[in-house]
Amino acid sequence: MKTPLVYIDFDDVLCQTAHTFIDVVEREFGRRYAFEDIRFFNLEKSFHLTPQEYDTLMALIHDPGVLRIMPPMPGVLDVLNNWQTRGVRTIIVTGRPPATEPVCHEWLEQHRVPYERVVFVDKYSRDHADHPNVQLLSPHDIKDMGFSMAVEDAPAMVQFLVEHTAIPIALLDRPWNRELGFSHEAMAAQITRCHDWPAVAEHLSELAQCSVSPP
Repeated sequence: MKTPLVYIDFDDVLCQTAHTFIDVVEREFGRRYAFEDIRFFNLEKSFHLTPQEYDTLMALIHDPGVLRIMPPMPGVLDVLNNWQTRGVRTIIVTGRPPATEPVCHEWLEQHRVPYERVVFVDKYSRDHADHPNVQLLSPHDIKDMGFSMAVEDAPAMVQFLVEHTAIPIALLDRPWNRELGFSHEAMAAQITRCHDWPAVAEHLSELAQCSVSPP
């Protein structure tokens, strides 16, 4: 594996997004949930929201003041800094709205996250408004970017990667991705479930070792 290039999702991969969602839901709607209660990636379903409440939540959680205070995932900074010393390149591939671009870079700089660039991708077919100087890609645009591994948590994007690419996937274990809607054969061939960032780092090391092993 020459100069590994790693795809890293932002929410609940780089930062602890769901815990922030829980706090916002309690503050705005007076309902408290545990992390393990978020069994569906669809927040409207997980938090039992009306369509109007869901729209309110989506607006609130993409507010720069909320995005700015999300803490990094445990262990992620140690792993990414170690990768940087070893020449591993990282690209942030996010499904956030393009309008969040300034605060995304602010957060990354605040926490001194080593990264090559941020790529905004319409992962979930949402109606994102255009934003100056930000190109919104489709999932198909990332297929041939040369990734050595993807680190994801979202079932829909994981399914896309399995169906359309051969990129090895480090799936960060979350309540909303415990039941994936495709074959165990596909999962075994391409997906490795990782419970934390040290496990992600170990998986990349294993991939590198396999790539240089004699036939």
